[in-house]
Amino acid sequence: KQWYQRRVRGKVPVILHKGKIIPESLITCDYLDEVYPEPKLHPSDPLQKALDRVVVEKQGQMMRHLYPIFANVGRVVPVEEKLELFGNLTEHLKSFEEEFATRATLFLGGDQPCMADYMIWPIFERIEGLPILLGEMGHKFVLPSHLKNVNSWIKAMRTTEPVKAYGFSPARMAKITEIHNKTNGYDDALKESVGL
Repeated sequence: KQWYQRRVRGKVPVILHKGKIIPESLITCDYLDEVYPEPKLHPSDPLQKALDRVVVEKQGQMMRHLYPIFANVGRVVPVEEKLELFGNLTEHLKSFEEEFATRATLFLGGDQPCMADYMIWPIFERIEGLPILLGEMGHKFVLPSHLKNVNSWIKAMRTTEPVKAYGFSPARMAKITEIHNKTNGYDDALKESVGL
């Protein structure tokens, strides 16, 4: 814990490999894809790799709409504001829907997920947890059915081996978020949510 606090300034995830600390999601994933190239997750075409990163960056911007809906942001976020934020999020997802339509593939990587699919996936674990987390009003926070490509992608991602092995179910994500908001600690949240 001390090496983490001293050297990475709160950046996550972090790996310690060959005595060196490597922080930040995209950096660690790029590094691991180079060190362990099977299966290769980045496309070999540099242009496609760059275009995939553009998609990851664009979809990562959803967090500005999503975070205040589920996280403890230092103030009570009224239901009306949460609904507006979710509306903004679903509007933002039109670009993701169009990306799948343009590529005409189930995954961004084609028939199999690529790095871009896996980098975007955690956002959708949070989205899927909203209906459970938000209780009685949760039904208002379900992705609309007109986002057919996005919903098909979510369903397909749930069947991939990495997501089955390491992903969080909507119930577990909701529980982790609930505990984290009360305690401000992911370690406790992970322990208490095992089995969901």
